[in-house]
Amino acid sequence: MPANVTIEFEKARLEYQQASSPKAKLEALVKMQKFAPSHKGAENLRKDISKKMALVKREIDKHKAKEKKRGGRAGIAVKKEGIGQVALLGMPNSGKSWLLNKLANVNVEVAPYPFTTKKPAVGMMDFRGAKIQLVEVPALVGGSSEGKANGLQLLSIARNADAIVLVVKSNAEKAVLGKELANAKIVLNEKKPAIDIKPSKFKGISIVHKKNLKIRQQELEEFLKKRAMFNVSVILDQELSNLETVERVLDHTITYKKGIAVNPFEEQDWELLKQAIFSMLGKTLVYTKRAGEEPDMEAPLALPLNATVEDAAKQLHKELAGKFRYARVWGSSKYPGQRVQRDYRLQNLDILEICE
Repeated sequence: MPANVTIEFEKARLEYQQASSPKAKLEALVKMQKFAPSHKGAENLRKDISKKMALVKREIDKHKAKEKKRGGRAGIAVKKEGIGQVALLGMPNSGKSWLLNKLANVNVEVAPYPFTTKKPAVGMMDFRGAKIQLVEVPALVGGSSEGKANGLQLLSIARNADAIVLVVKSNAEKAVLGKELANAKIVLNEKKPAIDIKPSKFKGISIVHKKNLKIRQQELEEFLKKRAMFNVSVILDQELSNLETVERVLDHTITYKKGIAVNPFEEQDWELLKQAIFSMLGKTLVYTKRAGEEPDMEAPLALPLNATVEDAAKQLHKELAGKFRYARVWGSSKYPGQRVQRDYRLQNLDILEICE
């Protein structure tokens, strides 16, 4: 491998290593070819790039042929609405339609035979005035992640959703769904590693927050170099104790989701279940009021966790955020209607009055 490659080439090579699709790989290889050294010593490097480009193009053509054969359906998209989208996943006759009907008060066909739902069914679940979009995904089966029963297209809905509910009648069904999600690189209830690996304009491998490195530095460097990552910065915002974690960081096809499992045929506390679904979205509901009036409990603001009064004001009106003097809060405050400043952190179900 030539040592005198440019920064642009290194960036393109890292893009190739981290590419999550054949198209992205091809785009990175085109850049690598553009910035590859032109001297004789880099002849093998240029040949290797050309060979990889040919293989990726073949893969793209093969994928296009498959999609054309099955009607061009590369994925199924459901437009997001409300404060978040939650996918209901289950095997045939798991009770997904019944659960959707119960939670969202919609009329989806329920029948005792499998594969009743042929396309995604959508309903809006009300939670304390906020609307959460529930999407019933047609039944998954063992092998869905390999394309069986239109599984790749159905799993694309789960990948796009903000959270997932596994609708299961048994632990065996839960295990099957878990396996299919894992094969599709959809990880439930795990945090994405707080580690970043990015191209560096300096030569070599640098490590930021080295105190978090719990394996030998040489071991990490050799691992990265085998993947043609010679000039990178590794930022460790958490402990790194194994190379498997590095593999996950480099694999940008992995998506991380919150998820719960529900047996719809067991006795349910429906309000508690709605609370659990809402909690997966990582939102804070805040109700607003005008001075001397009752709060509007039908249209809460949906803010990120740990949002401040200023964040709420920005969502209400951009200009308001810059000119309001203070606010009053009912709920998380020490006493009802306590006067607070713009950096006050709001809690779920607080009532907020902005004072100009």
